[in-house]
Amino acid sequence: MTEPELHVYPEVTALMEDLTVWLDKTTHDSIKSHGFASWAVSGGKTPIPLFRLLANCPRCIPWKSVQLYLVDERDVYPSDPLSNYGMLEGALLNHLKTPPARTYPWLTLGNPKEGLALYRRALSPLPRVDGFPALDLALVGMGGDGHTASVFPGSPQQQTTDWVAYGPGLGADRFTLTLPLLSKARQVVFLVTGQDKAERVKECIAGTNLHLPAARLSHDAANVHWFLDREAAGGL
Repeated sequence: MTEPELHVYPEVTALMEDLTVWLDKTTHDSIKSHGFASWAVSGGKTPIPLFRLLANCPRCIPWKSVQLYLVDERDVYPSDPLSNYGMLEGALLNHLKTPPARTYPWLTLGNPKEGLALYRRALSPLPRVDGFPALDLALVGMGGDGHTASVFPGSPQQQTTDWVAYGPGLGADRFTLTLPLLSKARQVVFLVTGQDKAERVKECIAGTNLHLPAARLSHDAANVHWFLDREAAGGL
C-alpha cells in the first residue's frame, strides 16, 4: 500500500477545474509513453460537472488518442435516465467535435454472460499487470455505503477475481469492472463530494475498514488520488 494523495478544494467548481488540468497532464503522459490513453469512467451525478467542463474545453484532452471504457453500467436501455452511458453521452460525448478513438458501452438488456464476454474482449488488448488489463486511468466515485464502481459491500461482485462482473445493485442489476482489475490501473482517482460521505472517506483513506469496496481499492492500487471538496474531507 502506498499513501493516497489528497486534493482538497473549498468548493466543487475549483475541484472540477483542477481535476481537468490534472487529467490533461496524465493523459498526455500516457500518450507520450505508449501512444494512447485508456480511461474508465464512472457514472452517477458527481462527475457530471466534470464531463460538462471537459465538453466545453475541446483542447483539454486529445480525445482522438483516448480509449474510453465505462467502469460500470445499470442493465437498462441507454435512453433510460439511470443509464451511465446515456449520462456520458448527454454531458460529454455529444458535445465533442473530435470523439474518443474508441468508446465501449456495456451491452445491456441481453444475456449478461454475453455482455461480460464482450467487455472482456474490449479490455483484452490493454497491457497486462499480474494478468489483468491495466488501464491508464480509473475514475471512480464512492457511495455512502462505501461502494465503488458497482461493487457493493457483501455483494457477489466484491468476491470475484474476474475482470468483470454482473450482480445486484440499487435500482437495477449492474455490470462492473472488478476491484482486482481497477486496482491495476496506473492511476486511480476517487472523485467524492458532500458532507454525507465524510465519515466513509475518512475510513477509506485510513484503511480502517477494508471490507468496504472503496477502502479495499484505495488500499490495493499503486497510485491513488482522492479529489474531495471541503465537505467530503471534513472527517480528515
